[in-house]
Amino acid sequence: MDVWLIPTNVPRARFAELAAVLDEHERRRADALIVLQRRMRYVAAHAAARVLIGRYLGVAPGSVTFTRGPHGKPEVAGLRVNLSHSGDLAVLAVTTWRPVGVDVQRLLPQLDAPRMATRYFPAAEARYVAAADPVSRFAELWARKEACVKAAGGRLVPGLAVTVHPGPDVVRHHGRPYRLQDLPAPRGFRAAVALAGSEEFSVNQHRFKIASG
Repeated sequence: MDVWLIPTNVPRARFAELAAVLDEHERRRADALIVLQRRMRYVAAHAAARVLIGRYLGVAPGSVTFTRGPHGKPEVAGLRVNLSHSGDLAVLAVTTWRPVGVDVQRLLPQLDAPRMATRYFPAAEARYVAAADPVSRFAELWARKEACVKAAGGRLVPGLAVTVHPGPDVVRHHGRPYRLQDLPAPRGFRAAVALAGSEEFSVNQHRFKIASG
């Protein structure tokens, strides 16, 4: 499986060029983001994903066609893909093997992580978050949970009850196994990837620069 780290801070002059390769659904999502910086990062992440997926499929970025699952997860014929973005970083996972989910979380120093963990996580995980370095631990567990939920194609909030620490790398969600793996991420971020099934997998991690793409 390939995982791509994609910085999404791009010059404003490239905004129109990048937005031009998106489909109507993506443009509507971008237009709904009121804060310009968030809109530009969304466009950059999705345009970069199209460039990379197009390379795997041998088609132009604007020709990549997505279908969407019951809860909105994008799918593309011939590949298993998933995209996540937080702050100025996006992560794209690409495989031909099994359903995949990936998530990246920016550390938020102002977040009341113990309170959030108590609200959303199982009790043992909430204690783990509160015990030390809560912001980092909260982001670590959230990334694992969201990666698993996205691999399953389900809704996030029910999936936050899935136990991802402590325990094996294989967790169960709706009675099915998912193998989780933490990803190396830049300072200030935590990331994880999950594949449906219990079989082990390896990750080839790359970095993609939009400006040079």
